[in-house]
Amino acid sequence: MSSTAKQASGAESAKSEKSAENANSRSGRQHLILLSVGSFSLLAILLLFSGEKTANAFSEAESMVMQNASVEVQEIMLQNAYSKQRKVYGLIESATQATIGFELSGVINELYVKEGDSVAKGQALAGLDLQRLLAQQQELEAALTRAQADANLAKLSNNRIAELVKSKLESSQRLDEAEANLDAANAAVNEVIARQERLAVEIEKSTLKAPFDGQVVSQILDPGTVVSSGQGVFSILSQQRLEARIGLPTNSPLALKIGEVYPLNFNGQVLNSRLSSIAKQRNRATRAIDAVFAIESVDLEQTYIMPGDIVSLSVDVDVQHTGAWVPVAALANGVRGLWTLFIVSEVDGKQIVQPRSVQVEYMEQDRAFVSGAIEQGDKLIVSGLQRFTPNQAVNNVSVKTVTGR
Repeated sequence: MSSTAKQASGAESAKSEKSAENANSRSGRQHLILLSVGSFSLLAILLLFSGEKTANAFSEAESMVMQNASVEVQEIMLQNAYSKQRKVYGLIESATQATIGFELSGVINELYVKEGDSVAKGQALAGLDLQRLLAQQQELEAALTRAQADANLAKLSNNRIAELVKSKLESSQRLDEAEANLDAANAAVNEVIARQERLAVEIEKSTLKAPFDGQVVSQILDPGTVVSSGQGVFSILSQQRLEARIGLPTNSPLALKIGEVYPLNFNGQVLNSRLSSIAKQRNRATRAIDAVFAIESVDLEQTYIMPGDIVSLSVDVDVQHTGAWVPVAALANGVRGLWTLFIVSEVDGKQIVQPRSVQVEYMEQDRAFVSGAIEQGDKLIVSGLQRFTPNQAVNNVSVKTVTGR
């Protein structure tokens, strides 16, 4: 075969292969188009059925909420003020405490107790140096002996002169003089005895004694110190009778009554305390009004309470502010620190849910005092807030009145 024939044969073969490739390409595009059309048709059918079911479900839910929902509401009652509890603190004090010292001046000779010791009423705590007083005691004993001797001599002289006057050997004037001398001698004896008694009192008061049962909380002076009359040596207090001094806020004392029993809190324990007094003026340091509570029936070994411990009292304080008490469950989150209440209002003959923005003034346990866009008699939804939306129509509204204090 010639070269020209070979070239012609190759050209025909290439042309045949190219035609086959073009036919295959057209067939692939047709299959792709058919597949795409089928996919879009199937998707359209699925969306159609899904939309119908969703619409039916939404219609059913909307019908259930709007037509069959049972709504529990409470009528809001506005108040011009509310009471809130405030915890105030105070200190335990001894009902009987004193700083004691000698009534006489002198030098402290000895201290018989130390800080922290328990003492009984009448127990000796300290003593003064007695050298000067003992010397005076000996001096008075000698003076008494001399005065008694002078009184005996005057008595004997009076008896003799009385016999002579009876015998008319002496004049009556002489007897009068003898009797006067006897009276003077007896008076001198009584004077010395009185001075001895006064000295005995001074010797007794040279010993400092406890005025009541208690505990020595501080020693102020040491032995060898020269003290003046009334200068403090020890500070003692009674642990048997305790009281609490609490500074009350401005309006609280008006709600408390003297003689009533109030619970004080001490480390989780309740101490029954009787209000014994309320100050008639403010404490200059705290600007509060001091009230004193007598602690009743405290077992010190079990309670471990002592002067200086802190106790607390819960008191009601009146706050002048217009608002209403609402259940905490009726509050929903709002914006900018506010809360939302849902109110049922009648609009065009329908019961419509409407939101109201309020501010919580005070909260306790399961209720809160709020103020804001609420009015007297508003019907407040108190439960099931998650089922309601603003401007939603509801039926089956049951009303319950809110009670407050």
